[in-house]
Amino acid sequence: MQGWFITGGADPDQARTVRRVLFAMVAGGLAHTLVCWIAAQLDFFRGGSDVFTRLFLVIWGGHIGFILFTLLGFNRLCRDPSLTLPVIWWSTLVLLVSAYYTDQVRLCVMLLFFAILQTGVFRSRRRDLAWVGAFGVLAYLVIIALVAHWHPEAVDVTAELIQWAAFLMMTLAVVSLAGEIGMIRNKLAQRNRDLGEIVDRIQRLAVRDELTGLYNRRYAMERLTKIREMAGRGAFGVVVAYADLDHFKQINDTYGHGFGDEVLRLFARRAGELLSGRDFCARFGGEEFLIVLVKTDLEQARNVLEQLRRNLAAERFDDAPALRVTVSQGLADYTAGETLEDWLARADDALYRAKSQGRNRTVVAHRGRLDGTGDALPVPE
Repeated sequence: MQGWFITGGADPDQARTVRRVLFAMVAGGLAHTLVCWIAAQLDFFRGGSDVFTRLFLVIWGGHIGFILFTLLGFNRLCRDPSLTLPVIWWSTLVLLVSAYYTDQVRLCVMLLFFAILQTGVFRSRRRDLAWVGAFGVLAYLVIIALVAHWHPEAVDVTAELIQWAAFLMMTLAVVSLAGEIGMIRNKLAQRNRDLGEIVDRIQRLAVRDELTGLYNRRYAMERLTKIREMAGRGAFGVVVAYADLDHFKQINDTYGHGFGDEVLRLFARRAGELLSGRDFCARFGGEEFLIVLVKTDLEQARNVLEQLRRNLAAERFDDAPALRVTVSQGLADYTAGETLEDWLARADDALYRAKSQGRNRTVVAHRGRLDGTGDALPVPE
């Protein structure tokens, strides 16, 4: 349970609900009370001041109950936390009860019903408002019948029925208008959802490769630059690796570009399975990828990349049973003071050595060396 006045700092939706309920109960309640009080002063409220006082003590008790229920956050337990329909039904019921005791100016009280319906125009379905409208119209007719039966001296049935007919027509108009507004609202909501999907797609394309779902080159370089700056302050160790699918052009030529795309997506999935949440893989173009392993040393990174290489080599394809997809990889850990260009150049040089030594292997670049030396892992038989 939350405390009093749960406002928008932590939950803007709850703050809006609190404001709506406060307005409906206080402003609406005061308007209703004032109209009935004027009727009582003009001697149009059956039962006089005693009935008026007891009735509105009960009504305001309900209003305050709604307010406290919302302020204490219990509305969050409801299917509709906004309480739009419960507030509408409660307001309609108390309006009808007071209308039973109001003679000659009953329609003046019932006109407040349209203000009640208006509160749900933008937040309720047309069907729900139609049910409330139908209930209000029929209940109003029942009230006329009850008053005519129990207090015939206090009612002009003909005049009441004329007023009821006018009320019926106005209710139909309001509900119809609410339906039109509801359709417009639904169309706007759908357009907003479509626009949101477009914006999400644009944002995704700005940082992701469309084919594999991996980061694209531009975003990967931006992120790697920030990682290097933190690593340069001694925050953690970081390793980069270039990975290149072996003989990928032959795969495309032999099996088609569609199959080649599947191979690229397969590599992206296998890399994602082995990387932690802080690591990432990016497609640099064609069949070349960049893998960044954060808070990792060379030995750990090499183990991860070797596992990736073995997993990829173990893949079998129904459409190409003889195909074995392999990858060559070169990795380098960051050395303090090293520029981003030199760091990546060492990883690229290690990748070149992996290719020149027969592919399907992982080569580790020595620190501060760009002379082509490095350690290559032997390829298992």
